[in-house]
This record gives sequence, C-alpha cells and structure tokens, in this order.
Amino acid sequence: MNNVAYANFGANQQPVERRVVDIDDGYTKVANELLEAIASADLTARQLKIMLAYMRKTYGFNKKSDRIADEQISAITGISRQNVNKAKKELLEMNCLFRNGNQIGINKEVSAWHFSKSLQVSNLVSNLETKKVSKLETVRVSKSETHKRHYLNTKENTPLTPQGGDSDLAQECLDFYNQTTDSRCSSTAPFEKALSTVKAKGVCYSAEEVKLVTEWAFKVWKNKPSPNNLCRMTRFDTYLSDALKWNDCTERNPAPCPHDELVNLWNAKFPERAVESHEWNKSRPAYRGMERVWNGKTNNGAWREVKHFATVFDLIRKSKLCDGLHEKTWLTLDWILDAKNWAKVYEQARREYKQSKQGVMA
Repeated sequence: MNNVAYANFGANQQPVERRVVDIDDGYTKVANELLEAIASADLTARQLKIMLAYMRKTYGFNKKSDRIADEQISAITGISRQNVNKAKKELLEMNCLFRNGNQIGINKEVSAWHFSKSLQVSNLVSNLETKKVSKLETVRVSKSETHKRHYLNTKENTPLTPQGGDSDLAQECLDFYNQTTDSRCSSTAPFEKALSTVKAKGVCYSAEEVKLVTEWAFKVWKNKPSPNNLCRMTRFDTYLSDALKWNDCTERNPAPCPHDELVNLWNAKFPERAVESHEWNKSRPAYRGMERVWNGKTNNGAWREVKHFATVFDLIRKSKLCDGLHEKTWLTLDWILDAKNWAKVYEQARREYKQSKQGVMA
C-alpha cells in the first residue's frame, strides 16, 4: 500500500500587483547628515517609524514644520493613534522633534538630541497589558464596528473628568475638522468642551465620536458646519446617533462613489470644461461635493446610480444654462457640485426638459 501525499502548490497563489516607486511621483529632499543622525540614533522601532513619517509630512512638502494630526502619522506607519501620541511626546522630550505653536517638525540641530533609557524602557509592553488584548481585536473590523467597540469600552474605562492630554485630543479633533472641511479654524475650545462633557453614566464623549460627527455633518448637512454648531452639547447625542447610523450605511448610498467614472462622464459631455483625472483628489472641495450628491436620493427615493449622473449631465448640457458656454468660465463641474448650486441647476435642467417635451407633444 502506497501512502502518497499530493500537494497543489499553485492553487492558492494569487496574482500580486507589481508596485514600482519613482521620484516622478514625488520625493523628499533630506540632508545626508540628518539621515545619518537618525540611522545612528538610539530610537525604538516605533520612534524610528514616526520620525520618518514626520519627515515625509514636512520635508516631503518642502516644509520645516506643519500641523500634523496623530491620525495622519498613524495612517502612514500603521501604529495606533494612542501609541503615535505617546511616541511623539517621547521624541519631543528627546529634542528629536520640535513644536512651534500648533506645528511640529524635525529638529535639525542633531547635537541637541538626547536619549533617556527610561523613555526606551517605557515603550515596552508589560505582560499584563499584553494579556488584555484579545485575538478578536487583531482582526480587521469595519468602521461602524470600531465605533461600537470604542463606545462599549469607554462606558467602562472613560473617567468622569478629563485626565490630562485632552488639549492634544482637542487639537487632534480641530486638525481633523480643518482637514475634512478645508478650513483654517484655530480655536480648540468647542472640541475641549465636547471632550469634557459627560454624556451618560459618568462617561465623556471621545475624540473618535467627535470626529465621526464632524465627518457626518460635513457630508450630510447642506452647508459647512462650524465647530460651535458641531459641539452644541444640547444636541450632540442626536448628532452622534445619526452619525452612527450614517456610518453603518443605513442613510447613505451603499455603493461607494465611483469618482473616476463620473468625471469621465462629465468630460464626455463637457470636453471644453474637462477635468484632469490626476487633479481630482480628496483635497478638492468638489470631490466631497460629488460624494454628497452620490449619497443623496433621486426624486423617486432611489439611491443615485451612474446612469442617473449621465442623464443629469446630459440635461444640463442641453439646458439654457449652457448657452454661450465659452463666455461662462465659471460653469465647471466644481461649480455645479457646490452645495449651493446642485439642486438649482438640476431642477432648472429638468424643468426645461419637461417644457420642451410638452412643446413637442403640443
């Protein structure tokens, strides 16, 4: 009797996308001495990653310092926001980073850097803390599930009164607000109020909840919310409840906004006002405007689809709004997607179409 085991080595192999980097896609100009200083510095792996991330966020944009939220560093390094904040404070104490008001950057005076063994030891995780982390928490979860877990955890762990570091969290919320709404607000007072307000059973609102409400309000409300309106504490419970439902996709289009496809539709109908695809990114207000329209419903109560946008662009092109288009330099996709203009333009285009149809029938 022969016991032969057959192995199919290629069955589970998946094609891997080939990724090649090039300086044509951007590069960071850094002094050689600074790189050597970082390479020889007595840093932990976490601190090293965070130093490089700050370098990317400053020198990568030809800046010495900038307002950089912990969340941005977390997105680059894969380190949790809490650990980013902790390592950032350590690097500031070691003079590897410097703070200038609300901005932060790499300290180029490398001779001023100093390293404390106590800081390095504090970066280790105790066995007790390790045991607290369940295997479940290492599994990737959705945004809505993350918020639910955070909500349950804060019920037990969040103190009645804020305990240190709230100014950093308020600054983080402000930075998130400015980045999301393309604003330049400088006061953290509204966010400090939200973070120090008790919502229920001795629990304060968290930074994650404040940021979720910020994102929800900006994408759902018809106008840009101010920090004071967002942090109106007599209404914040309602805001948070609506934001959680929205985040669960119960009140927004279940299909993600197909930006490239919609921009291509626009370019086909309006070649003289074509949008460069590489210029269409999240930093552009119209990018978020397109998502706001996509996450709305048609007059029939259905979620918008690509064919709906194709019809709308076609109606706009045929409307009187486009008469003398060569003189109307302001008539662009950005202008149409503005919250103040979209409904008016759409209604006018539909009204003219119905009138022309009635005229033909008569």
